[in-house]
Amino acid sequence: ADIDRVVRDFGSAAWRAREGGLDGVEIFASGHLIDSFWSSRTNRRTDGYGGSLANRVRFAIEVLEEVRRRVGPDFCVGMRLQGKASSQRADDPGWGLPGAAHDDLSHEECLQIAEMLAKTGMLDFFNVNAGAVDTDNRLASAIPSMYGPLAPQLEVAAAYRQFGLPVLHACRIIDLSTARRAVSDGLLDLAGMTRAHIADPHLVRKLSEGQEERIRPCVGAGYCLDRIYVGQD
Repeated sequence: ADIDRVVRDFGSAAWRAREGGLDGVEIFASGHLIDSFWSSRTNRRTDGYGGSLANRVRFAIEVLEEVRRRVGPDFCVGMRLQGKASSQRADDPGWGLPGAAHDDLSHEECLQIAEMLAKTGMLDFFNVNAGAVDTDNRLASAIPSMYGPLAPQLEVAAAYRQFGLPVLHACRIIDLSTARRAVSDGLLDLAGMTRAHIADPHLVRKLSEGQEERIRPCVGAGYCLDRIYVGQD
């Protein structure tokens, strides 16, 4: 009964977004309730929602079905999902990001989940990120600051283009040259620049006016995130 109620709540939220005049919604799976069903580290159920990967994805598909039922076929619906666990990348499961557990979702399982979701025909795009957010160390890996390289998860996100849906990705894409490369090299369809827009809310206007050199860059200090956790925003 609780699962049915929550599924209906997802649908009602999407309906409110449509009624409010929005063009689409993104179902946030990664690091939240839906994602917790996917991982055997958090899903210990023994009913139809636990055990096999297909069972663990059942809740996500029920949510997606309810959202589509409420908003119809002509409303944009995407899903943000985990591309790999904190310590994993496609070619090296032992990659040195902190905090991974042995029963985290593997890269292969994440790809299987994406394929199941794409095959429903009810999604318009994927938003792919990497890592988990349930501890401080894992959060630092999922949203890296100046200690790491620029756009470190592009190759992870690129693997999801094989399913025929546009792929959006945002992770330390802090300047337009990095965004251009990600799209022109065929790694992404859309480059998200969240912190870049916080650093300079006029980024798009300056670009359109030919003033790219005046864009204030994000340096990855993490100040925007830190303020959230100390109650200043």
